[in-house]
Amino acid sequence: MNFLDGEIRDKSHLYYFRVQYEDTDIGGIVYHAKYLNFVERARSALIRKLGFPAEELLKKNLSIVVKKLYCEWQNSCTLGDVIYVKTNLVQCKKASLVLNQLIFSDHDNKKLSETEVTLCFLNKNMKATRIPESLLKSLNSILPH
Repeated sequence: MNFLDGEIRDKSHLYYFRVQYEDTDIGGIVYHAKYLNFVERARSALIRKLGFPAEELLKKNLSIVVKKLYCEWQNSCTLGDVIYVKTNLVQCKKASLVLNQLIFSDHDNKKLSETEVTLCFLNKNMKATRIPESLLKSLNSILPH
């Protein structure tokens, strides 16, 4: 069922889904905060696609948390639209990484939003810790920066 986690194409992770009723306001327009949910879902799918599902990281006392996030909304989408999140690695350090995540309409490839997010890893004591070497290797080999 790995297809549920999107695909790696041309050094980008692509994650497709349909806008559901729960994502919209009463007029069928996607509520602005839902775009953050969409990129979070795509990030989780990417990590899983690379072989590091969050539940396995938690068993190793590791958590991935958002340290910094910048989002610019450019166009809206509506109920029933098929959209996709395109994720690229911008920077990778020992304990953090920066991802650029663009949301597009699948219908006309119109850019809906752009997010840049810095993620860091925490240990069981909630202290910053190194990203597992095997994950760093996977990120660096699959996604350009």
